[in-house]
Amino acid sequence: MYYIILGLIQGLTEFLPISSSAHLAISQLILNIKVPGVAFELFVHLCTSFSVIYLFRKEITNISFSFIKSFSKIYNYSTFTTYLKNDHYSKFAWLLIVSTIPGAIIGYLFQDMIEQMFNNLIFISFMLILTGICLFITDKFFTKELKDIKEVSIVDAIFIGFAQAIAIMPGISRSGLTITMALGRKLDREFAAKYSFILSIPLIIGASLYKIKEISQLDVNLFILLVSGIITFISGCFAVKFFMKMLIRFKLRYFSYYLWFIAIFIISMSLINQH
Repeated sequence: MYYIILGLIQGLTEFLPISSSAHLAISQLILNIKVPGVAFELFVHLCTSFSVIYLFRKEITNISFSFIKSFSKIYNYSTFTTYLKNDHYSKFAWLLIVSTIPGAIIGYLFQDMIEQMFNNLIFISFMLILTGICLFITDKFFTKELKDIKEVSIVDAIFIGFAQAIAIMPGISRSGLTITMALGRKLDREFAAKYSFILSIPLIIGASLYKIKEISQLDVNLFILLVSGIITFISGCFAVKFFMKMLIRFKLRYFSYYLWFIAIFIISMSLINQH
């Protein structure tokens, strides 16, 4: 039953800007559940990536085929840049690669340190407060978004990539910080959300493949694991659709209030448990 609850928590919080990693850690405090290691977290993360693949299957198919076609132009710089300018799906693919690199490097080099952070609820709480501030600023000031894929540059992709790299830390929402950065770079709100969600796929799948041996050795009943994965997938689809509506309607500040409340609650509980 615990695994199903964790799957539901992961699915609902991965794409809402409230940090799924923090909520998995917090679940230990509130529900007295022991999160069964990084391997299980990667498994449910993988299931949420399937939510994005399903919801954006048309865009992802076009991006994939255009990316493959672009290799036939790569031998000539002028031809390649012209092709990217005219084929927006191919440009999207290469921008996603650029944005993925910082997170892949940081995740690989500091994986042990990052895993240790999951045990520090006070640290997670302050990161939740920081995420809430970012969302509040986004709703308040980033209101004139202009760029679609035609105007997005390599520099924009690098900035968004570093935002994703920072969000590897528990308590920092990956979707929240990448969308904040994307809006700060003047991307259109709907496109910023789409960019953030699709950007999550390479990093999650890459991390899952890197830890595939540990995932395959999870000491969990196969049926329960399957049910947990399905729950994660369904709730992930719901979360994506809900968040996009909230983003477009300029209501991110409501997530800020929630994050600040949760952070204060965790800090209070941690202090009480110390006495």
